[in-house]
Amino acid sequence: MKKTDVMKSLAATRPASLKPADDPERLDRIIAAATTRPSTEVGGTDAPERVPVRRRRLLSPGRSLLGLAAAAAAVAVIVPATLSDRTISVAPQPSTSVYVTGEPTARQILLAAAVAVEKAPASGDYWRTATVDRWMLTDPTRSYVLEGGRSMEVWLAKRPDLRSWRVWQVLGVKPATPQDEAAWRDAGAPTSWRYPKDMKTENLFSVPSKPLETAAGERTGEQLHWKMAGVLAGKPLTWEETSALPSEPEALRTYLEEGVGKLDLTGSGMDVEEAKAHILLRNCVDIISTLPASPETRASAYRILASLPGIRAEGEMTDPLGRRGETLAYQEEIEPGVFAQVQLVVDPGAGQLLAEVRTNTTKLENGRRAELRLSTSFQAIGWTDERPELPAKKD
Repeated sequence: MKKTDVMKSLAATRPASLKPADDPERLDRIIAAATTRPSTEVGGTDAPERVPVRRRRLLSPGRSLLGLAAAAAAVAVIVPATLSDRTISVAPQPSTSVYVTGEPTARQILLAAAVAVEKAPASGDYWRTATVDRWMLTDPTRSYVLEGGRSMEVWLAKRPDLRSWRVWQVLGVKPATPQDEAAWRDAGAPTSWRYPKDMKTENLFSVPSKPLETAAGERTGEQLHWKMAGVLAGKPLTWEETSALPSEPEALRTYLEEGVGKLDLTGSGMDVEEAKAHILLRNCVDIISTLPASPETRASAYRILASLPGIRAEGEMTDPLGRRGETLAYQEEIEPGVFAQVQLVVDPGAGQLLAEVRTNTTKLENGRRAELRLSTSFQAIGWTDERPELPAKKD
């Protein structure tokens, strides 16, 4: 497989405030759900998830992007992509605590989500995913941080008599925090920003190719003519291939690892084992969040995640849309000694991935350290017999 395929496989498709648990029965419910089906667990024990940390260096051949890219409809949006000549680690740093007494473990949360997602509908007229992406980057002078967003609905029809649609809206740009708003007002409260091509970004985001605007865009629809059901490890899958994905954890893991084994990592500078672990983790998240796989396959993806080291529970959290869920976290090393935190917010009772949040920091012109976050919040994932509400504007 070509190097570009490795780049796609390593692409990462994101701190909200942590809140203490206010439900004393939360742990009991999660443990009860997690132990409903012990025979299908993939490895691991009920012990705390602390694992010995063996530092490995993964040099990804892609480029770290949090910038404007043209969608198929030629609409400029902020999108994540791969990391460039940087290291990624899915193991926690040595100083990071991975278990809190009295709180559910990452494994318990993921196994509970697996049990719940098995009960999800297995068919419908449309496979629907509805997301809200939010991203941060500095203004062109690096004086303050901006936050923008985009909503996206994808309605995939398996039946030939129905049409598939994508509906999106650019949500506009604003200062990210009150402190950033004050700096923005000091700068004259601009309503648009144009970026120089040679702007220094520390590989945390790409330079926007078009001006950013405070005003939201118009809701727009586009008919899709895709013959595929989704993408896994950078490879398009047909409906038949998606339906044929293994439904048992061990078989699915073997399938995914065989796919990773076909990647040509020769000369890429990657630590092969770390690359495989990272791609396996990302493939499981993709199955859970975007792919119209069977409920059993999606449950198996959760169970594989439950068997992986380096994922830790961090208690309850409010996601970017204000929903509460259990937080699971791991680290990505984007350059030597510089880590981005990745948080997965999960509703284990519904088997739903609520959000994925990535956080790193940058230094502004005045010396202030500022957070840059990239998040995808999932409003809907799954089969439905509803019909899309199409906007007047269609491309």
